[in-house]
Amino acid sequence: MKALSSHHRWNTPAIYLLNVTLYTRFHETLALFPAHVPVFVNAKVQERYGAALGSRQVGVIDAERPITLKPLMEALSSGAALVALDTDQRGFQAVARYATERRIPVIPVYGHSLVIDEEHPLPFDDPRSALDTLQHFLFQSYMGPRTVASVNLFDELVQSARYYGEDRVIVKDMMGSARYRDVLLQSYVLGTALRRMIRRHRVGVMLPNSVGHVVVLFAMFYAGLTPVMLNYSSGVQTVVDACETAGVDVILTSREFIEKGQLQELEQALTARYKLHYMEDVRKEIGLGAKLAGLWAFRRRRPAHPGSNEIILFTSGSEYRPRGVVLSHGNIYANVQQTRSVIDFGTEDRMLNAMPMFHSFGLTAGALLPLIAGIQVYLYPSPLHYKRIPEICGQERSTILFGTSSFLEKYGQNATPEQFAHLRYAVAGAERLKPEVEQAWLQKFGLQIMQGYGATETSPIMSLDTPINHKQGSVGRFLPGLRYRLEPVDGIEQGGLLHVQGPNVMKGYLVHGEGFVEQTGWYNTGDVVDVDEDGFVTIVGRLKRFAKIAGEMISLNLVEQLAARAYGDPAFAAVSIPDPARGERIVLVTTHRGLTLAPMRDLVDRMGYSRMHVPAEIRVIDEFPLLGSGKTDYVTLKAMVEKGRA
Repeated sequence: MKALSSHHRWNTPAIYLLNVTLYTRFHETLALFPAHVPVFVNAKVQERYGAALGSRQVGVIDAERPITLKPLMEALSSGAALVALDTDQRGFQAVARYATERRIPVIPVYGHSLVIDEEHPLPFDDPRSALDTLQHFLFQSYMGPRTVASVNLFDELVQSARYYGEDRVIVKDMMGSARYRDVLLQSYVLGTALRRMIRRHRVGVMLPNSVGHVVVLFAMFYAGLTPVMLNYSSGVQTVVDACETAGVDVILTSREFIEKGQLQELEQALTARYKLHYMEDVRKEIGLGAKLAGLWAFRRRRPAHPGSNEIILFTSGSEYRPRGVVLSHGNIYANVQQTRSVIDFGTEDRMLNAMPMFHSFGLTAGALLPLIAGIQVYLYPSPLHYKRIPEICGQERSTILFGTSSFLEKYGQNATPEQFAHLRYAVAGAERLKPEVEQAWLQKFGLQIMQGYGATETSPIMSLDTPINHKQGSVGRFLPGLRYRLEPVDGIEQGGLLHVQGPNVMKGYLVHGEGFVEQTGWYNTGDVVDVDEDGFVTIVGRLKRFAKIAGEMISLNLVEQLAARAYGDPAFAAVSIPDPARGERIVLVTTHRGLTLAPMRDLVDRMGYSRMHVPAEIRVIDEFPLLGSGKTDYVTLKAMVEKGRA
């Protein structure tokens, strides 16, 4: 594309806005603008491209210091200016706000395709539309030339390593650290060995948060294999059901992990059915041929082998067995870039993640996002160590911490202000943020917890509350690229049933006994939400028959089925009510008096389900409220339980 040379264009006040990413062709983009057009950058762009800027008139913008915007204002009095920022959400919004208030056009520039999009400037008259347009522009810039269907996460890791520096330490755990170079080399070698060792494309993964787990995932991505992420905390039967659902007969795990996690019972049950490969043995048995082939591929930075480019996680199913959620690499990559489009995550940050990678929040936000975005991440194997995690946060000078509301509550109770002194962001997901937790963090640490909302089926984040765009009680605004519609629900006046479409929405489900069921059209979240005039989302309630306990989804239908079996009678109904400690708790309602929970506990243990399936209490009612169809009226029953009338 030739440089634009219209004298009138460059002498008319306008801001040409460039989001500098790893796919930006910076030198070529700069050449689109005449030498007399001033360029304003942030410190990151100046450091990386100072030589390319050469003799041009250059100003440095720092959104934390509004005075640095003054030279830009002066330049705009006589003509156009190019503003090029890297990972600077606050800077982008400050520039856009200044321009739109003064009705100065803000024109997107796409550095990966060398397109100056003068047909779609930011709108002047609607602040919400202006912000939506800005964040959509940032999202498209981060996606670069990639389409969702073309993404392989291993290839993206290679690109990120090249951009941020292969000698950059990118991941740590209790045993040590690894540079991008180390992760790549080990992934090439292990991936080569796995291709020769495993013939099935879906492989179970049962490992803790660690550098080794990251290497296993990227080795599988390179080898064209599909990781099936197994929730080892969900009980023997649930893990077996998950393996059956995904058609898994090979599982990668670790002897040390099984020993330290006291998972011998689960190991025994899985060994009887499947082939377990222990990573300690796999690494020892890698032959010279695989090592040399892996080293050769590493030196050439060979692209990943062809494969389905998928990863499978699990969520509760209506038939009491877990459903496999099939996410493409593109779904996850899009969600990473959507998130980066609304909040600043930069190379100066240090993330601490104890959320397990079998959980979509722990996988996408806590592991893959930092490696793709050049953020150093410390992976800790358990979120339950409430004293140790704040200690590590202080030692590592962590700036970003992930957790559920319940976990953040415990961390806050055990942490000193000094241990959290470097935190910029604490992000809550997987369950509703409790107001008392939010207030406690504000009082003790002066830090506003950000609340995210999502689902495994959306990779997982749909909306995110941020310090720049915050509304008390909301879960923020929908991420760019995600479309939504609200369907009216009988009996609910405010809000509607949320349906979404977007690049982060799953490919489909794996259903036990049925196989793959493609997701087409709008995805029904099962949640009732309200969206205000500024785009902020408030969760009204859930329609699905599940309880969310400490971030885990527990089927209330399954609880009823277990109760009927434990007590030899079907006259039970399970409802969930708010719980200050764990988000929700299950109440089992019956017409029978004098029952205890002991038979329920015994059955749950015998069948290999987790203790979360045991209700918190039993309540007695004279008769169940019924709908006109004769089915139990759960809405009325839940209200009775909450009001103490059952």
